[in-house]
Amino acid sequence: MIYQKELHFLKTTIRSIYDQVNHQFKEIRLKGHQNVVTSTDLFIEKTFREKVQEAFPNDRVIGEEQTKDGVLKSRTWIIDPIDGTSNYAANLNLFVVQVALYDENDLVLAFIYVPYSNDIYYAIKGHGAYFNDERYTGTKESDHGTFMISMVGMTRQHFDRSKFNTILQLSLTNEYKLRVLGSIGLEMALTSQGVFDLFYTNVTNLWDICPGLLLLKEAGLAVVNEKGLPYQIGDQHLFVYRNEMAKKIMEEHLLEKQK
Repeated sequence: MIYQKELHFLKTTIRSIYDQVNHQFKEIRLKGHQNVVTSTDLFIEKTFREKVQEAFPNDRVIGEEQTKDGVLKSRTWIIDPIDGTSNYAANLNLFVVQVALYDENDLVLAFIYVPYSNDIYYAIKGHGAYFNDERYTGTKESDHGTFMISMVGMTRQHFDRSKFNTILQLSLTNEYKLRVLGSIGLEMALTSQGVFDLFYTNVTNLWDICPGLLLLKEAGLAVVNEKGLPYQIGDQHLFVYRNEMAKKIMEEHLLEKQK
């Protein structure tokens, strides 16, 4: 299978870097309104950059805390050192460390580490999605009583909250289960396993969406934009559905009506 060297690098590096941190004494500061960064974020990203340069000296790295130019060119590693930093800072174990590799004009490798459960998700382009080295898919049927929606991105950075309001109203009216976990990486990973029937975000940062995006696609789920077309990096809205029931709800209530 391709990208095995890179996958082995992530398996042996990410958990090791995370374990080097003394999480009881993390320093916390604001880098913007309600935008938290911790010493752990900074340490993980800095150390990961150093490890990449040692193992793959010709590669570049972009991440949430440094080098935010958003330019993707081969070969580029994309890291979110702690996705769900506010949860992490509050000692709420809903966060992940996530990385993607962009090569040959596409996402080719995704890796999401869940520290609280010591679980690993990864995906290789064209070779499927894996949970703790077991391949899986996320498509399965559901019914009204178990239908569950996840959404993330309700921040001051995004002024259009209409789709969040629609989802909230749909959930209240139809008694759908609604979850807002505060870690887009974790939510996308769980969605890829079929935990959520429908997922929505308006987040566009590469480090937020790239790992989960490949994971979702390789797990066989449909990923579309607000027009119902295949999602492309840079689109303003991202929807994921895993069955016909979710697709119908999305098309009737959340997608833009085509004239």
